[in-house]
Amino acid sequence: MMIMMLETKSETKLQKRICQVVLDQFDKQYSKELGESWNSVREVLIAPQCWQYAALLNKFSNSSEVEDNLHLKGYHLLFPETSSFKCYIRSIPGRFPAQRHRAGKLKEYYLLNAASLLAVMALEVENGEKVLDMCAAPGGKSIATLQCAWPGLLLSNECDNLRLHWLKQTLESFIPESVMNIVTLSQWDGRQIGNLQPERFDKVLVDAPCSNDRSWLFSSDIQQATLRLAQRKLLSAVQIELLR
Repeated sequence: MMIMMLETKSETKLQKRICQVVLDQFDKQYSKELGESWNSVREVLIAPQCWQYAALLNKFSNSSEVEDNLHLKGYHLLFPETSSFKCYIRSIPGRFPAQRHRAGKLKEYYLLNAASLLAVMALEVENGEKVLDMCAAPGGKSIATLQCAWPGLLLSNECDNLRLHWLKQTLESFIPESVMNIVTLSQWDGRQIGNLQPERFDKVLVDAPCSNDRSWLFSSDIQQATLRLAQRKLLSAVQIELLR
């Protein structure tokens, strides 16, 4: 009953109004960049109920009950061929209910866009390697990294104060204290880490700041959305600097 109520609240939350200023900009930009493909991308973008959310199970807080519940709701393993981590999705639209942060209590799963796991898989982190998650908040990729390997060091970096707090809380919700000794939080400017920590890391994951189009398409503040559209043009320069 509780899960049904949470799902209803989630569906209500997804019934948002499109900001026409943003959509007009996207139509102009992406029709040029994507051509005919933009039509199908646009259909999904403007329909939040069609966005695909996945549930990444937390190996540090195993629960057969959660896994059974996922199966009952039509979820299936996204990567059945790998034992690195268990990620569940389903073919019909919807979102599994989120779990609240509770001090001293580990969450059993993490909700995320399944595509974000591809970066972690591509990195192929091995046990003992030193890994940098350069733009780590809210923490999904750091958590996924710890699900599939035991790094010698995982440095989760976030320069923004509020996002750093979010990152810290996320890690505390999923990672036991016994594992946190290999995790370090930092608040450096990612563009300076190469100079501050030369040749320290074996693998670096850069989830660079992006325009987050999906969120801004449903902005309720037209003036703020217009400002954001102007600012997003500067993001490519920051992304290049981070990669360098």
